[in-house]
Amino acid sequence: MTQDISGNALANIGETHGYCFDGDSVQINAELTFSDAALSAASQWALQLWSSVSGFPDQQLAGVKVAELAVYPAAGYQSLAATVAAMPPAGTDDQNMALALVFWGENGLPSVADIAVYPVAESFVQPKLSGNVTCALADGMATLTVDAIENPRAEDNLSGTLALELWALEEPYAGGSWQGIPVASMILGVLGGGQQLSDCNFVVPAAAPEGPGVLTLMLREWGPAGYVTRDYCNLSLEAPAKTKAKPKAAAKKAAAKEEAPKEKVAKEKAPKAKAEPKPVTKESKAPAKESKAATKAAKAPVAKGVAVNAASEAELLAVKGLSATLVKAIIAGRPYASLDDLGKVKGVGPKLLAKLRDELAI
Repeated sequence: MTQDISGNALANIGETHGYCFDGDSVQINAELTFSDAALSAASQWALQLWSSVSGFPDQQLAGVKVAELAVYPAAGYQSLAATVAAMPPAGTDDQNMALALVFWGENGLPSVADIAVYPVAESFVQPKLSGNVTCALADGMATLTVDAIENPRAEDNLSGTLALELWALEEPYAGGSWQGIPVASMILGVLGGGQQLSDCNFVVPAAAPEGPGVLTLMLREWGPAGYVTRDYCNLSLEAPAKTKAKPKAAAKKAAAKEEAPKEKVAKEKAPKAKAEPKPVTKESKAPAKESKAATKAAKAPVAKGVAVNAASEAELLAVKGLSATLVKAIIAGRPYASLDDLGKVKGVGPKLLAKLRDELAI
């Protein structure tokens, strides 16, 4: 069942709609109906799949945007089905899901024409941190201890390369994009399905975070879109040692609102989405220690340039050489596995792509 929450009769989602995940991709299907006025009222339409631990009160979108499918409306009825890249939310909490039909008006801000909230929560099976998680910073080093790092997928499902990243954030992380300062990182390698690293203890080089805030340890996995956050644990800078509850415990994560920034589409106007930095990790000469699994240490530099997969429209418009038309085309084609993929966007030629390499990052 759907409900028109935007106060207009431009378009709606029909009774038949759904989604099906396959790793980091998802098939979205929906029956849509557009009025004649819809064709001139908006410059861009899309179906967006959203996830939220707290649900969607008053049919308002909140949480994390998981996937987006561009829609090219035609007056009357049309049926869509396509597979697109997905960014499943980090963490082990069950997620409420919603499918939204979104349009962009003359002001360039997104509005919701219709939304369908699914009655059954989604559970994402991803590599995770289990048990106690602690961090201590001293003398330019970070000591990270984790009871276990698990891959709960099927036995034949080998993970991508896993990495631990420690970030200094202004607010507790909650599973989507974020802004912050990288403190420390290390490569763990791959992990077979049903396997785990136990009693982990790593000592890696670390940058000293400035001022009060939140230290967040993220477990990230390499995939088609680069490193993606699979699980996390928020730690206070004033008290860096904290216990992470067992995966099914309700108090495992901080109950604060979505991380900074949280992307949200409002009823009539929405705030701009913030960028998610995508740091590139590289091997460090400092040794890493663990009890039962030996790994190589790595250090993550600060990501350079605007993150093309997560930047807002305003942030992309600030990049020299990008027009409003190109920015909309780039956003519609996200996510990109590499900057080379931008060459497939209409209007981005070899010369412009060469210039953008110094301005953008994955």
